[in-house]
Amino acid sequence: MHRAVIFAGIVAAVAAVAGYIVYQQINRPPFALEVDAIKDTTDIGIQYRIRMTNVGTQQLTGIIVELGANDIQEKSFLNPGQSYYFYPDPETQVSKVRVKTNEGIMIESDYRSPTKVLGLPGAGR
Repeated sequence: MHRAVIFAGIVAAVAAVAGYIVYQQINRPPFALEVDAIKDTTDIGIQYRIRMTNVGTQQLTGIIVELGANDIQEKSFLNPGQSYYFYPDPETQVSKVRVKTNEGIMIESDYRSPTKVLGLPGAGR
């Protein structure tokens, strides 16, 4: 009897997790883009990088990224679940990132600085 209760609890937990995952996949929008603009200050200088991830269920096309004045980069497509990094040119004056796609997505994002923990690589001195 005791084992049956434990087994039923495990089955219920697995079913709940599986149901949540299926629910998340069903409710994903067809066109969605996640932009993460990072300004990383290290011992050797500042590095800027922009990670884009297609979090929708359909391919995004005609991606145009404005990284700063006179620094516009393009990517022809991004498949669902695919990520891609953009890096501004060294002479670019960065302030905000603007992204547009053929599907009508328009995102403007500020750069964020990741948290630094002493003792880890890149944390500075």
